[in-house]
Amino acid sequence: MQPTELIVTNRLATGTTFAVLASDMTQNVFIPSKLALDASLRPGQKVMAQIVPNMSQPEKTPWLAISLEDAKPLSTRTLSARIKEELAGGAATTYELASILGASFDDVLAELIEMRLPSTNLWALDMHELTEVQA
Repeated sequence: MQPTELIVTNRLATGTTFAVLASDMTQNVFIPSKLALDASLRPGQKVMAQIVPNMSQPEKTPWLAISLEDAKPLSTRTLSARIKEELAGGAATTYELASILGASFDDVLAELIEMRLPSTNLWALDMHELTEVQA
């Protein structure tokens, strides 16, 4: 089985990811969340994958990725590097980052505080931590 080059097009909050074949961008590929989260895939990224016909919903996504090749495993990147990669795609709450990265909320929060990102003056950690001001 030859690896196929994919271009990531979308990732849901659950980690489930979709791509297209680089050689035929009309052919959609489903990437299960476990594979996508382990590789920290993001839209626009190119990756080599082993694909097979998708028997679940072939009319929507005819291909299913069963393994990824050129993606670095999470263990080789620090949490701060993974957070920076994720934030490069746009703003995210601490909870969203923890969910996307498969890390605990407390670990992500501690890392964000440690990172002291530039231009960050206010941290809204989670809605339950915000309180109403009584008049």
